[in-house]
Amino acid sequence: MLPAVTGNVQKRPCNYFIQDLNRVNSAEYMLNRTSNGANMNSKLLLFSILILVVSNLSFRWPLDNGVITSTFGESRGDHFHDGIDMISPSDNVYPVKDGTLLYAWNKSFFPLENYWGGGNYKIIAHDNGIMSVYMHLQDIDSLKLNYSNSDVVGLVGNTGHSYGKHIHFSILDIEKKESINPMKLLPVHNDQKAPEIYNFYIKIDDRYIRINDNSDIRLTKHYPLLVEIKDTIKGNENLGIYRIKALFNGKDAGDHEFSKINYSANGLVVNNRIFPDLFDEKGYYKLSGLVFNEGINTLAVTVSDFNGNTSEKVFTVNVNLDIQ
Repeated sequence: MLPAVTGNVQKRPCNYFIQDLNRVNSAEYMLNRTSNGANMNSKLLLFSILILVVSNLSFRWPLDNGVITSTFGESRGDHFHDGIDMISPSDNVYPVKDGTLLYAWNKSFFPLENYWGGGNYKIIAHDNGIMSVYMHLQDIDSLKLNYSNSDVVGLVGNTGHSYGKHIHFSILDIEKKESINPMKLLPVHNDQKAPEIYNFYIKIDDRYIRINDNSDIRLTKHYPLLVEIKDTIKGNENLGIYRIKALFNGKDAGDHEFSKINYSANGLVVNNRIFPDLFDEKGYYKLSGLVFNEGINTLAVTVSDFNGNTSEKVFTVNVNLDIQ
């Protein structure tokens, strides 16, 4: 009998899997690591790179002609989005790689139980301790033990905590207890548009004060700077970025890459930063720990998407420090 998650599952956002990987560890998947020593010659290094390239080519996107509607690591108001959301003209969902069914839950199998946040879902185990998760599937389902990447693993649905027909999928490393940005493993997705940096803000109490270039402001404390950034692929989405780097008065003010989300004692983290360190509740990117100078202050922000499309914006502000 194939395993299924049928217990008292708390309804919560899609990042739950990273925190629940202890229950999956019973499958005893371990990463097959080999150590070839520190002194690798150029041929061995080239061979390793080729193996990595071939391995990545074995992954595929879960939807044919899929359109990305949400990216990895972007803000969900109070937590990181730990996967990618997609829509497609076709309802067929495919495994990102050949694998074995590890867990499944579907309303058609358990009609008396309530949906949790991810709705109907399946978890497929792959080699090297990697697994993939497919959520919000339709109620119609069938089970099999082994899946190739050409088998239909489910149908795009609107079950659980969902506001429209789509699929959410994640790729997890169960040994490291981390969610991996799927774009690091999947084929390159066509994206030629760079993110846009719109506005800068300081939040004082409940007020958002827009800071314009060459403006004068009075500050009673060293507030974080909030950056409004929008990215798109087709032209009408509002996607998260892959990397943000900032220099404040010539000094490093943050360099954050959304390549993975880890589970720590402090909760889910990106680059050892919890969600409130990196995002404001409105979804603005947050630059914390800035110390303003009396007089002219200069901020340079560089942002990029996964394909390397990059934008930069520099602005100055004249600060009157009146520390209370």
